[in-house]
Amino acid sequence: MKAVRILHRIFAFLVIPVLGYLLGATIFNYFSDKVETEDLSEASHVIVATSCDRHGPVTLRGFGWVYECRATVTNKVNGNVVTTTARGFLRPELIGRQVAGEGFNRGDLQPVRPYAGWGMVLLLPFGILWFYVYIAVAWRLLPERRKSRRKPMRYQRPDSSTEPDRAVRVFAGRRRVWLFFVFLLGCVGVFVYNSSAFQGDAVATGAVVGAWALVVLVIAAVAWRLVRGPMIAISPDGLEWRGAQLSWAEIQEVRLTRRQVLIIQPRNGDAVRIGRFGTEQATRIHVAIGQFSQATYAREDISSA
Repeated sequence: MKAVRILHRIFAFLVIPVLGYLLGATIFNYFSDKVETEDLSEASHVIVATSCDRHGPVTLRGFGWVYECRATVTNKVNGNVVTTTARGFLRPELIGRQVAGEGFNRGDLQPVRPYAGWGMVLLLPFGILWFYVYIAVAWRLLPERRKSRRKPMRYQRPDSSTEPDRAVRVFAGRRRVWLFFVFLLGCVGVFVYNSSAFQGDAVATGAVVGAWALVVLVIAAVAWRLVRGPMIAISPDGLEWRGAQLSWAEIQEVRLTRRQVLIIQPRNGDAVRIGRFGTEQATRIHVAIGQFSQATYAREDISSA
């Protein structure tokens, strides 16, 4: 257990911040490094790459290959031509092509970046989501401010007036953080390899196809869970779930396990398992069945799970 806790700390306070920075840098630089090669009328400088060296696949600019290129820069105002080294926005496929530039800023060559704004727009929601993931992982490592209460094993009727007075529908809603990571990995793969995919680079083509497959699979999994995921409707007349319905007279026993699975035992036939549900959904089921149930109901002790 001590080794697991140490690994948890390393993951929470080292891996997640570094990975968050690299992913954020990848998203921002993917759009920031898009340059203007068609309309050079408003550019003050013209940049032409002559040779490129590849670095990566992990750098301070994020994931993916970064190219350091030698380039000639022509000042359109006075005609001066200089040779310099540019990093990031030039690529081998741009060798010999004219790129719009804005001159030098503190010694660094600056191109015209028409899509840099999109990088900032996407970086904000990414930062919010990543901060949420970081808090969700690191929160358990913070010192406890109060002792947790043991939840009751048996149903207790609430004192408030929020008891259900009609049918209660509960859909399974377990938050799966790993799905977010897989989806994010697919998006990063699309960003990194999309520029060189389907251009004779078999590795980049395979990577971008795999990345799109991850994105599609995660979206399909979420959609499937919304459409066909576990559902239970609890009413004074009985229980209803996808494709079946039983009245309370037809039900012998209902049990909610410590893993948040609802088990319905009919008086005739085999038991039905529905779930897993999330903690919030299991609580709603617990309260609703305690209010409406006319059959034997039990909930396993979740404090020992």
